[in-house]
Amino acid sequence: MASCRFGAAIGMGILFAFCAANASVQGSDVGATQTNAAGANRPAFRIVATDRGFEAPARVPAGLRHIVFENRGKEIHEGMLVKLPDGMRAGDYVAAVKAGALFPKGALDYSGAALTSPGESTEIWTRVDPGNYIVICWSTDHARSRKVHAFTVVAAGAHDDQPPEPDVILKLVDFRFELSQPLRKGPQVIRVDTIGPSMHEADVYRLLDGKTLADLLEWRKQDGVSEAPVVALGGMLDNHDLSHQVWLRRNFTPGRYVLHCEMPMSADAQAGTSFATHADAGMVLAFEIAP
Repeated sequence: MASCRFGAAIGMGILFAFCAANASVQGSDVGATQTNAAGANRPAFRIVATDRGFEAPARVPAGLRHIVFENRGKEIHEGMLVKLPDGMRAGDYVAAVKAGALFPKGALDYSGAALTSPGESTEIWTRVDPGNYIVICWSTDHARSRKVHAFTVVAAGAHDDQPPEPDVILKLVDFRFELSQPLRKGPQVIRVDTIGPSMHEADVYRLLDGKTLADLLEWRKQDGVSEAPVVALGGMLDNHDLSHQVWLRRNFTPGRYVLHCEMPMSADAQAGTSFATHADAGMVLAFEIAP
């Protein structure tokens, strides 16, 4: 999620962000067909963010899902997947958020696409289990002011979308990012392993010309309400189950990048208040992609 994001994160550190892919997305009840790494045609779980809410399927089969997230709005958005506990409706979750909860009781984070700038898209593979879910955006005040999208993950037709072979392994550790090798120019697949023991996320940003890491950190401490000094390129949001691996695919162009983790240091953090994040503890990684 965004700086307003929740999660049972403990310790101190900052984790960062990655991911995204260039894909044209259209919301439908079944998703658009794409060829996966194994060559089979299967519908991707397509989520389109707008400045009003989301367009996405109402039903999705359980398993490892290939998710394509596109921001067609004029603001930065993300697509956090949250599994609701029995008896909780989408409206109940939002009401708890409006009351100040960053992690409503019983609800479980199931990763999703991290902060993504207008016109950008993000591509990930993550696992979902049967149950009732919502897609929610935690950018600025969107969790309280923008419509969530409710959907159901069904056991019928459960299958795993085969993720592509990873080029790089990214480990999310309390509190740092560990890359198996440097990222380079061009398309790459990043497998993300959360070592923990805290929950982590990884947002990927490209710094605009003339902007610095300090500009990015100050912008995020203000919850992203001012003009962004970066292009937000998506990434991976936190998962309640640290054993869940996530795959990200992105075409990296030359430039200056930052990986950033904005999980709260305490599960008791409240919306609308100042609280320490993993980034404050140093979970940030700056790197450059050479021409």
